[in-house]
Amino acid sequence: MVINFSVSIGFGIQNEIKNKFSGLSGDYYISNFKNENFSSYHPINLDNIDDQFFEIEKFKSINKVIYNPGIIPLNNDFEDIVFKGVDKNGINNLDQFIKNLSIDEIGINEVIISEYLANKLDLEQGDFLKFLFFKNQNSKIPLIRNLKVIAFYNSSVSEFDRSVVFGSINQSLLINKWDSNYVGGLEVLIANKNLNYDDQEFLFSSIPPDYNIQKTSDRFPEIYNWINLFDTNIYLIIILMVAVGGINMITALLVTILDKTKLIAVLKILGVNNTSIRKIFMINGFYLLFRGLIWGNIISISLMIIQKQFLIVRLDPLTYYSEFIPIEIDLFKILSINLIVILISMIMLLIPSQTISKIKPNLSLKLT
Repeated sequence: MVINFSVSIGFGIQNEIKNKFSGLSGDYYISNFKNENFSSYHPINLDNIDDQFFEIEKFKSINKVIYNPGIIPLNNDFEDIVFKGVDKNGINNLDQFIKNLSIDEIGINEVIISEYLANKLDLEQGDFLKFLFFKNQNSKIPLIRNLKVIAFYNSSVSEFDRSVVFGSINQSLLINKWDSNYVGGLEVLIANKNLNYDDQEFLFSSIPPDYNIQKTSDRFPEIYNWINLFDTNIYLIIILMVAVGGINMITALLVTILDKTKLIAVLKILGVNNTSIRKIFMINGFYLLFRGLIWGNIISISLMIIQKQFLIVRLDPLTYYSEFIPIEIDLFKILSINLIVILISMIMLLIPSQTISKIKPNLSLKLT
């Protein structure tokens, strides 16, 4: 049960976070080397990119984006924000984070903000919000925009929810005074999350060398390094549980052998060799092991299905980037772990079974 829970929850949280970052920022990000994660003061020219790049079948979508840092003036303070201009593909990817509403298009004077910012700024759907933007890092006079809030999103990813506001890429083009063939960056989503060597070569050869290509894991290294620590925890739990289970099996079989000393002595007197007797107890040990595996799998998988369907156990999204415990039920992984547990436990059962060869029939029968 513990092994199944650790594997399903551990990999479930990993994939949940990766899918959220993929939906919010793509699997690959192409931009100017001078830009930072959440700013696009320096554009890339789409005319410099090979047309075949936009036709690769393994790309689920290619989103044109522009990041405009700005501020929201409050009564006595300012709220730092990032206006992310997205095209239609970016709007479609954002749908998964918007509850009870489907957005087909964001108007040039409309925005989608996070529930976190809406609560902090006391905003409701339909309210107008004033933004101040700067065309570049050296600008002193801000551009003022009054934009209408049309929806709220909730990704549970604090890096976005605390500051990123989604709007039309056409608004970003106006702010930066760029032509339509310029964008701040391209967010590439991969259909199967992995590219083979040839696809990666084509990706890098299609992009000019003066443009930066980053994986999402490279853009947010702290988050992905934290996610990768889950692997160590999962494997450590598996090793500990297999070791504990194996020791329990050794103890159970050893107690059984000592309890059946008279029976073993009688079988030896009747001419049964040690190997045959050892097989009897190994089969008995396998029966105990198999029964434990069956019940452990039934209980753990049942509880995981309930959690997956009804999301009963919740989490702190500020810590785990998810409002609930995500479950990934991979039958292949569960079956593989069961086979590994059986193999290791049966090997460990060979240790107490060696005790059978040391039992002397004459001494055992005298003692009884």
